[in-house]
Amino acid sequence: MKKGKNILSVLFVLFFLIISVIQAEEEYIYKGDSWNLFNYLRIEAALKRYRQIGENGGWPVLPANIILRKGDTADEIKILRERLAVTADLHEKNPLSQYFFDEKLEEAVLKFQARHGLKEDGIVGPQTIAALNIPVDRKIRELELAKERVFNLFDGYIERYILVNIPEYKLRVIENGKQVLEMKVIVGKKTSRTPVFKGSIEYLVFNPTWKIPVRKAVNEVLPLIKNDPGYLERKNIMVFDSWNANRKELRPDEVNWAEYNYSNFNLMLEQKAGPDNELGRVKFIFPNPYMVYLHDTPHRELFAYQERTFSSGCIRAERALELAVYCLKKDPEWSQEKTMEIVERGELFQVNLTEHIPIVIVYWTAWVDEEGTVHFRDDIYNLNK
Repeated sequence: MKKGKNILSVLFVLFFLIISVIQAEEEYIYKGDSWNLFNYLRIEAALKRYRQIGENGGWPVLPANIILRKGDTADEIKILRERLAVTADLHEKNPLSQYFFDEKLEEAVLKFQARHGLKEDGIVGPQTIAALNIPVDRKIRELELAKERVFNLFDGYIERYILVNIPEYKLRVIENGKQVLEMKVIVGKKTSRTPVFKGSIEYLVFNPTWKIPVRKAVNEVLPLIKNDPGYLERKNIMVFDSWNANRKELRPDEVNWAEYNYSNFNLMLEQKAGPDNELGRVKFIFPNPYMVYLHDTPHRELFAYQERTFSSGCIRAERALELAVYCLKKDPEWSQEKTMEIVERGELFQVNLTEHIPIVIVYWTAWVDEEGTVHFRDDIYNLNK
């Protein structure tokens, strides 16, 4: 009896030692961010699978100069099947023909396209073939980088935060370890990149005006003004004699636009608030040395593009007003109705958040979602080199 008690005691101690080690390791690595904890563990599991694929010789390569779609019959379709089976996009074991592009194969292609951020049309064309032919070693490297980049995303417990993944063109809101909101975003061009950093949203500005940056004013707006005298009035853009606090507004017709260029442009152009304002109906301010912020946009059509590198560095949100309502939900004085009332009023209005919201802008070209699907995106800023 005594011997049995001793064994139980040892097992009991061992159990709690194991639990303590696991908890300590997770606390050390992730420090309370359970969403990112599972993100990290899923990437680690995917990395093992892809390394095994590499050890087994990788996957077959498709010819670059072909186009395949449902209903086709071709020798290359057998290669396509083998390629998609390696990464578990295709599970069809006994098709009627290895050389026929059937509905199951189309579903597999659509799945592959979705997890690579490609146009989901089920057609195996140049872009899809290029993605299919990327060597497994490169995929392994992307997963290794992803593992490094998610490591210790935050220090300490974070109840809620906003995460923007640049290569994915996606914004997520994480609360208590769960994703509660997701939307598309537009990020900086390759020549005016959105920076990777952490910040904290301190206040929102509804119906903002837009002070047009000098470089943009000279390179993009000035040529339009010179060619079209009515441009400023149509776009509700005001002209000021300087950027000083005591600046004076000028009439557009009293400015000799022909004499201005980048070297002598000392004017300030400011777009009034309104539905056509480039910042849309709301902007989210998180002070940072890069002078970037998150904002709405009137150009809804741009969200239909797969690659959305259209901004000068700031981040444009697909459903910015919905995000604004979320940011203000802990303030008892605010509601969705009050938010919409302020927006409809059309007047500039600043709201300081009672509780600042962390925002982290990341660069993940690989990640694994909650269903275990491994996603990859293009290295748009060439940061994986």
